[in-house]
Amino acid sequence: MKTFILVFLFTVLSFFFQPAARAHHEPLIITTGIGALSGSVIIAQEKGFFREQGVNTVTTSMKRGKVAFQTYEQGKSDVAVNNSLHIVRSDFDASRHVIIGTVAYSDNQTKLVARKSAGIATISDLKGKKIALPRAGFAHFFLEKFLLFNGLTLDDVDVIFASKKNLPDAIESNRADGIINHGMPIAKTKTLLGDDHVTFQNPTIHRKTNQILVPRAWVNEHREQARGLLKAIIKAENFVKTHTQESIEILAKAKNYNPREMAQTVRHEMKYYLSLKQSIFTELEGMENWALDNGIVARKTPRNYFNLVDFSLLEEIDPARVSIIR
Repeated sequence: MKTFILVFLFTVLSFFFQPAARAHHEPLIITTGIGALSGSVIIAQEKGFFREQGVNTVTTSMKRGKVAFQTYEQGKSDVAVNNSLHIVRSDFDASRHVIIGTVAYSDNQTKLVARKSAGIATISDLKGKKIALPRAGFAHFFLEKFLLFNGLTLDDVDVIFASKKNLPDAIESNRADGIINHGMPIAKTKTLLGDDHVTFQNPTIHRKTNQILVPRAWVNEHREQARGLLKAIIKAENFVKTHTQESIEILAKAKNYNPREMAQTVRHEMKYYLSLKQSIFTELEGMENWALDNGIVARKTPRNYFNLVDFSLLEEIDPARVSIIR
């Protein structure tokens, strides 16, 4: 009888604890957009740095950053690595999520490429011209700042909304005189136009960043795993510095990108440095005001972004990487 009771108790305990054990071993799913700003995360995955830190991960680069972020919002991924505007545009419950790091930044990734034969040689020539871009994306936000910086407004140009992948088609079909974006659409548009293109950019207007967003509950319950995630990304950014060409090849393959263009991006446009700087609030709050002014979000009052950032993890790992004023 005693033996029967012990067997019965073991069976019951196995029934209840087996799902939990299985859940513990399920991989952490990380989603990113197609751009190179998430490069250190891709390197950490490909070189096994997450695994070295005891973190079982699967990293997926999606063709559209919006889709990658929506996957996280829907609970289909555990970590979102994406630009700040996706965070601003979301109407999720901010109390349930935290930013635990900025993985990279770029001052000159976003460019405006225009057709010279459309009479565009200088920025002032953009007045009255048709500029194609995705609605409510980073390019839309950046274009307004770019025009204002150069004495123009959005009312001075004819904005044509098109998906990122269709931007080169807008040029080829003459529906637009120029496009504003980064990465593959810019490279394809330059190829289409050949010598008939002019490129405008300004690294002083806005620093574009990529944030790591995770559920607050996950950080509370799996703090060591969260620390391991950040440590692996730091190792990856150092790998990019010491093995730049190999990193370029890994990223070109992972992002389905021309190696020559990826080399230009990694060497001259990206700064891979995991950090949390005070300027993160300047960026988020500036985008927040733009989104509210343009009806991009449903809420009517601005968020308090200080409450959305958890700097304690990174500060424990490397205090020099955190410069947030408290």
